[in-house]
Amino acid sequence: MTRTTDEWIGTDDNQAIPARVKVRVFDRAGGICAICTSTIFGKLRPAYDHKTALINGGQNRESNLQLLCVPCHATKTKADVAEKSRVYRKRAAHLGIRKPSRFPGSRDSKFKKCVDGRVVLRNA
Repeated sequence: MTRTTDEWIGTDDNQAIPARVKVRVFDRAGGICAICTSTIFGKLRPAYDHKTALINGGQNRESNLQLLCVPCHATKTKADVAEKSRVYRKRAAHLGIRKPSRFPGSRDSKFKKCVDGRVVLRNA
């Protein structure tokens, strides 16, 4: 009978993953990358990745970790950052938050141009 261990849960998002947890994640995955299913040994280095990224609301805990090879980890990280950006843009648009226009005479300017060519102060 094997001894059970409690799941590791990080105290905050910046806490590093302990070596003992990395060994358990590696053994749980059988040394195989979760994305490309390559066996990780030799020059193919392991990377320990959060299944749901921390920036996308994931938790810093052992059950949210997976074993990836370094090339797959780079690809997944890029996709996670793109997803975070997409979610932020949609949320900002939903809330009506937008960047002010940088063009003079736009609605964000304090001046407006009349049809006859005059430039006047916009009413507040």
